[in-house]
Amino acid sequence: MTLRRFLSLLFLCLVLCLAMLLGAGCVGGPPPTPVERGEAALASGDWRSAKSYFAEALKADSRLGRAWLGQARALLAGRDPEGTLQSLSRLSEVDRAMFVRDARSIYAEGLDAAARRRLLRQQNEAALVAVRALAKLEPARRGLDRLLGRALIEEAARQRWRGDPKTALELYREACKVVPNSLDAWLGAAEILLESGQGKEAIRLLETARKNHPTASQIRILTIQALALR
Repeated sequence: MTLRRFLSLLFLCLVLCLAMLLGAGCVGGPPPTPVERGEAALASGDWRSAKSYFAEALKADSRLGRAWLGQARALLAGRDPEGTLQSLSRLSEVDRAMFVRDARSIYAEGLDAAARRRLLRQQNEAALVAVRALAKLEPARRGLDRLLGRALIEEAARQRWRGDPKTALELYREACKVVPNSLDAWLGAAEILLESGQGKEAIRLLETARKNHPTASQIRILTIQALALR
């Protein structure tokens, strides 16, 4: 074989190899984006990696709705409901249609989790805000009445301690309707009525309370006090 022929064959081999490499690149397509990587990580249950990928995507473009939605899901999986709600707030700003279409369930879960955490941290006013938003979103949600009742009672107690019995009474009355089986709601409302000298109103409330709690000694004691004010 002559040198010239050898060089020709070598050149042909190089051209074929290059063609194969280019062809493989075309078949494989472009590498996945950070958003795609994040969604894949979420699908596999790796919320930590997903969170990093979505953060990378948002650093490059803060108007990526899919990235905000994905980050919200990752944060909720990581038990960060406040971060979840913040991400969904940004999603609502950059892509309202996506928020309405795709974020309803995660928004509800975020509100529920945030309300419970806020109550544990005695952030009662903020907890009540979250529960009220949840009630508008999913009024038939399982366990909503108990959560709303708890938030109302805790916030009523806070308002009473702050020296605002009027607001506290309104919250206690609402709690009596939402969770009539909660003795704390009835007692709180009755005590405020007695403290303000409204004996007749207290008696009417305590009569209703007795129907829900017929054996509660506290109701009998408050009723005696109310009768003395008439």
